[in-house]
Amino acid sequence: MQAPNNHKHKGLIVAGMHSSSGKTAVTCLLLAALLKRNLAVQPFKVGPDYIDPGFHFHFSAKASVNLDPWIMGREHVVHAAEQFTENAFGIAEGVMGLFDGSDPKSDSGSTMEIARWLGWPILLVVPCRNAGRSITAAINGFISEAGGESHFAGIILNQVNSQSHAEYLRKACSTLEIPVLGTLSEIPDLDWPERHLGLQPGVEQKLVDANELAQLAEKYFDLDLLVKKFPVLSKSVAQNNTQLSSPTKFSKRIAVAQDEAFHFYYAANLEWLRQQGVEIVSFSPLHDSKVPENVDALLLGGGFPEVFAEKISANNSMLSSLKQTVESGMPTYAECGGLMILAESIKLLSGQSLAMAGVVPGMVEMTQRLQHFGYCKIDLPGKGEMRGHEFHYSQWSAETSKANLWDVTRHSTDIPRREGFRTANLHASYVHLYFPQAASLIGEVLRIFPKELPKC
Repeated sequence: MQAPNNHKHKGLIVAGMHSSSGKTAVTCLLLAALLKRNLAVQPFKVGPDYIDPGFHFHFSAKASVNLDPWIMGREHVVHAAEQFTENAFGIAEGVMGLFDGSDPKSDSGSTMEIARWLGWPILLVVPCRNAGRSITAAINGFISEAGGESHFAGIILNQVNSQSHAEYLRKACSTLEIPVLGTLSEIPDLDWPERHLGLQPGVEQKLVDANELAQLAEKYFDLDLLVKKFPVLSKSVAQNNTQLSSPTKFSKRIAVAQDEAFHFYYAANLEWLRQQGVEIVSFSPLHDSKVPENVDALLLGGGFPEVFAEKISANNSMLSSLKQTVESGMPTYAECGGLMILAESIKLLSGQSLAMAGVVPGMVEMTQRLQHFGYCKIDLPGKGEMRGHEFHYSQWSAETSKANLWDVTRHSTDIPRREGFRTANLHASYVHLYFPQAASLIGEVLRIFPKELPKC
């Protein structure tokens, strides 16, 4: 995979001082407003997050692409950024604070590392509730840590208390070397509810219309100055396509679970499948009665099956179809939520147990705390190291006695554990993988057998 010669001016990083700074809101405001101006934008999300990209899609009509420095590595990150900004301007929402990553002593795995790799300037979102002039010292600290003002396009003053507060902060920030590109007060339409894995997914709530969000951005942000800073923006025309490639001839058809309960998919993973000649056939374990017919494999991604467990459990025809499909020998790849629906049952925090498909032995029990949270790696003979992550508030009751898939080592502790369940045709695991990096494994599990794997 060859790095591009110059990524500058092809994208912008929306970063925060810490988590809950307002990155998602600012990113969505920019996406909606620039799209309203008929400018081509491509959303990205730094890190392994699945929920924020759903908001990006709602306000941009474009599937958001994850850029995870630890899982993907520099070459894959740069390649993905180049690939998806070929005809659009990239807007990448950061993760946590600007310098927070996989290493407490360096930029490794952080939004700042992505910014350095891509050469994209940073729009720093500064939470300002009850803040005064002292906020400039904090901003200067971020500028210094990053290596100078050249890394920044500007700042957004978020959560200002009032118009007079905003004006006071603007005057205080006039001494900075980077411009204030907008101020944002507390807006009810942007007060999105949270729950155990972060924001409540956009597919589960009625979000404000994209046009209304665009109007808010025009009101609170200096978009003309932003567009002036990035001349490529004014030359791009928006297109409503949500994927890059559409092969004229498909060699495989794969059924992919996609609905309110199952929607944790990296855009790059689905794009990689398409590049291998795969036709994606979407279906809903919630609303449909059976797995699609005439497919070659089954893909069950992550999501929130626990939130919809009663409805899933009541859909007996779908659960029977899943069980019959997998046990008939259909190549099946199941990640996290996919493992959960294939278990014998799900036990909710209330104590209620609800029957699932019964392919994976044992039950999945919801927990009050995150289980095995974070990055992990797997060394597979003949395939090398696979990198992924886990993020779930549940545990598989039979893991200690029935796990037979692989040994997973947590990045933060280097402690391994036996994890996942497999049969001759089933791969079920809590670990989320990035398909281009794990191409040899995914190709084998789903029996894709591409003529040539994509060069990286």
